[in-house]
Amino acid sequence: MLRTFGLSEEVLKHYQHKRWVGGADLYFNTEQEKEEAYKRLKEFVYADSPKEMEEVVVDMLKKTGLKLATAESCSGGLLSARIVNVPGSSKVFLGGFVVYANELKTKLLSVEESLLKEFGAVSAEVCRAMCVGALEETDADVCIAITGIAGPDGGTEEKPVGLTFIGIGTDSEVMVERYQLKGQRNQNRFFSTQIALDTLRRFLLKRYMND
Repeated sequence: MLRTFGLSEEVLKHYQHKRWVGGADLYFNTEQEKEEAYKRLKEFVYADSPKEMEEVVVDMLKKTGLKLATAESCSGGLLSARIVNVPGSSKVFLGGFVVYANELKTKLLSVEESLLKEFGAVSAEVCRAMCVGALEETDADVCIAITGIAGPDGGTEEKPVGLTFIGIGTDSEVMVERYQLKGQRNQNRFFSTQIALDTLRRFLLKRYMND
């Protein structure tokens, strides 16, 4: 089997598969079929066994020697919780900031009040600032930040329920992506952490594990 995340329905229809909240597992009749599928779908494959995304990411952090910190708003610490569920994560995970209220974003991560007033807590600008703040407050090499509207309330026409920004940063760069999640409250919370972990996985592969 191959465990994947991010494949479209159009791609999945060509494979025997089982969807689950963390992605889709693909099944094959022969090893050759599996190898051919892996070559085609490599960037979407994160395991060839029933591993959770956080297990894969912790293993990668150990191999690269990088230290991680997190900054979370709408996910409410779920990202940190998933990481510390993995035995041995203390070797790579320094800790996380759960800054649900704007006051804590400012107090703990030095997010400027002017940013919050101009762009709102759910914005690329604030997500970026959360990432930078967590890096400055820790000795982490890399940080993941999440801010969004999990629902069921709090959405507007401009910023609907499910709107989520996820950032990844190092001392030299910070990248933020916008997502529109479509689940219920706790589904959105989980899915935001799954996207965050996959973002980190892809980042580590591209920047530190080119082999």
